[in-house]
Amino acid sequence: MLICNQFLYAHGSVMSELVDLRRLDVDRLAEAGSNTTAGCCLPLHVVTLRAGEALFYIGQQKDYIFRLEKGLISARWTAPRNPQDLVEELRAGQVFGLGFLDTYIYDAVALIETKVSCWSKTALAFLEELDPAVHQRQGLETEREFDHRREALTAGAPLGALQRLAGFLCVASRVNATDGRDPLVIDESVDCASVASFLRIDVDELAQALVALQKKGLVTFDPPHGLRLLNLEALQLLVGEKEKRA
Repeated sequence: MLICNQFLYAHGSVMSELVDLRRLDVDRLAEAGSNTTAGCCLPLHVVTLRAGEALFYIGQQKDYIFRLEKGLISARWTAPRNPQDLVEELRAGQVFGLGFLDTYIYDAVALIETKVSCWSKTALAFLEELDPAVHQRQGLETEREFDHRREALTAGAPLGALQRLAGFLCVASRVNATDGRDPLVIDESVDCASVASFLRIDVDELAQALVALQKKGLVTFDPPHGLRLLNLEALQLLVGEKEKRA
């Protein structure tokens, strides 16, 4: 309990006195965290992986935020339109398993004996405060997931402009929720031409899709805020997302 109290005290102090995560004994902190209600400020547990052992796989439910304490992790994923695997090597001190989707879009496999601390997903803001690189990592993983979702929507069996737009709005809603913004309002600063290019449709098709969604009662224009989502569940059903996540 003493180490927990000291840790929380350090977290409550000024920024210049914040704890350096690299100096913490994550095993002792995890043991303290399991006996307190301060889970957002402490790792929940620590995992040791052998070389070649996976921490998680593509499609697995996101249960934790991870911090690499020792060793090397290979993050490997495949873009829907790119048959070649993309690989990133994660090193000690990096936080990963972030983004806005409910499942992972990459495999995380230990390259050598590796130790990883597991944190509650609610600890993100705390970890960002301790290390600005965590905020940058969150932005990177969110961008990758956004691109992955876009590719998934436009690859394979072709979806109509209406379904593509519905999928885009669902993704934008999740990004807003992750960033602490209203998940039911898509900011008016979002450029129609950029959205059309992103979805690989032309602006006229986008305009027709917007009108169609409005007629269905799923969205409405809400100046000066932007586009308001009136029925997020129906948008998810329209693109088949509810069935995929069930």
